[in-house]
Amino acid sequence: MSDKKKKGQEPTYSEASAELEQILREVESGDLDLDLLSEKVERAAALLALCRERLAATETKVKKVVADLHAGVADRAESRDEEPADEE
Repeated sequence: MSDKKKKGQEPTYSEASAELEQILREVESGDLDLDLLSEKVERAAALLALCRERLAATETKVKKVVADLHAGVADRAESRDEEPADEE
């Protein structure tokens, strides 16, 4: 078990995704005991919620970065438009 999991911290997106894939393989195999199946489904639901939260947070961050980039480009374009033309 990794140090993160020992300390009770949430898994990374990659770890959660990999665990979800493993759970899916186990469930699809049909070999799980009913009690274990219930536990696996509950864990999968928690992991899915975590992944959705991380995706939403990342989407928000990416949109902000893109908006900031567009604003910076627009600001530079406005600055160029406001500069007086060189007279010869």
